[in-house]
Amino acid sequence: MNPDQDTIAAFSTPPGESGIAVMRLSGPDAATICDRLFIPAANTFPKPSQMKGYTLAPGTWAGIDDVVLSCFRAPHSFTGEDVYEISCHGGKAIREGVLASALSSGARAAGPGEYSRRAFLNGKLDLASAEAVMDLIEAQAEKQAKAAYRQLKGDLSNAVRIRADQLYAILAHLEMLLDWDEEEERDEDRLTLTADLKEAESALRHLASTFRSGRVVREGLHVVIAGNPNVGKSSLLNSLSGRSRAIVSDIPGTTRDTVDIDVTLDGYLLHLTDTAGFSCETEDPIELEGIVRAGDALNDADIVLWVLSPPLPTQHARHHQEERIDELIEQGIPVLLILGKDDLRSTLSSTDDPVLYAAERFPDLPTLAWSYKDPEALVQLKKRLVTFIEQGELDFCSDRSADSMMENDLSYDTNKSTETDEKKRKFLSKAHDATERDFLQDARSGQSTGSEVLITHERHKAAVDRALDLVCRAASDLERGLSFDLVAITVREAISELSLITGDDVSETLIETIFSRFCIGK
Repeated sequence: MNPDQDTIAAFSTPPGESGIAVMRLSGPDAATICDRLFIPAANTFPKPSQMKGYTLAPGTWAGIDDVVLSCFRAPHSFTGEDVYEISCHGGKAIREGVLASALSSGARAAGPGEYSRRAFLNGKLDLASAEAVMDLIEAQAEKQAKAAYRQLKGDLSNAVRIRADQLYAILAHLEMLLDWDEEEERDEDRLTLTADLKEAESALRHLASTFRSGRVVREGLHVVIAGNPNVGKSSLLNSLSGRSRAIVSDIPGTTRDTVDIDVTLDGYLLHLTDTAGFSCETEDPIELEGIVRAGDALNDADIVLWVLSPPLPTQHARHHQEERIDELIEQGIPVLLILGKDDLRSTLSSTDDPVLYAAERFPDLPTLAWSYKDPEALVQLKKRLVTFIEQGELDFCSDRSADSMMENDLSYDTNKSTETDEKKRKFLSKAHDATERDFLQDARSGQSTGSEVLITHERHKAAVDRALDLVCRAASDLERGLSFDLVAITVREAISELSLITGDDVSETLIETIFSRFCIGK
């Protein structure tokens, strides 16, 4: 028998003790198998979803458990087949007994993702929607769940099909022109088709651009906290997580390993990583290993919060720190400078002031004045992180840092030079201008990742990118005067790439690959 046509059984609920566990049977013999397992508790039958009875070991009259049987008739079920769900108590022995009874009565143990695979093969879900099933199951934060649900309901598939239909219309125009003699080709057709292809190119480019935010929504934002020893990195982690997760001490080198914690922020998932301080003077092998792991964490970061706190390090350590930050900038990893211990700024000399240091060495990096004693600083930091997720950019300076620095009014010791004051004034002026600009942008916008279709999977992004490249090539070929039949081949290939997302034209190998990543019972 075709393995997609027999009857399968598996628990849809996760293993472990629970009040209720649900075993799902799907396939043509599901009803017959249930007849062998199930004896109604009453002579008159209520609705199937309300029936109560006993699950029995086949061939015996030894009851296993009181259960509830729910029936979903084809084609109005998740898989499109007859589906029966047996809800039993969730103990290990009961679960094993119920499943063993189903298998000995003619069912086959379901493989990973086999229910979702059948839903796809029976036309209940397209491929992108089927993939969203696992995303919805694994979602830890509200925005993850919402994005997965929108994909499950077909938002991404509809957007892709709109783009495919646009290309089908272009293809139909091209194929119509193939029947004409070469000398009858009209320039206006070539111009029209080129314009249509460039419109499709723009739409695909926009769809592809949503992957940056979509990936972060689905996978979470990896935020790495870094800096020299004893600058307040662990305090920052504890503040962001809302719990005392990392040890805080005045002794340098307290954090020897990376400390990871997941938190949610405005519905988004954040993976926070606290790292060992980048000391260039230690010979402690454990601390050195911690520094290596900190470097690895930086390479995987979506954004780095680099903490600068007084007193500033020695010139040698400062140079080492600057090299690290420059490397991040070269790699294109966004860096937000956290100007720590802001509550001490009024007591600092210019040589120990992180604000002046940031202005002189990293004038183009965004900053945030920070003190764990100031709850408003935490509010502003969270706001900056949400803005980064939704817009993909870090503002030069937040309201908190600009206002704090302006309020301090450059108040240092009287020995400071006029040149130093002027550098700081320019830095603060730039920050203040950015604050006003950000306020206007916030007032005029209002668009966020929740207002448009997002690409959240690398597979979908790769398919859109390939389609985009083909559409660009087709437009270029038209402009260069290539024949319509060659351009039609390229457009047809672009349509085929988009069909890989929805599964309209997909290989058995790809189907196997995708559903093998699912859990058993899903």
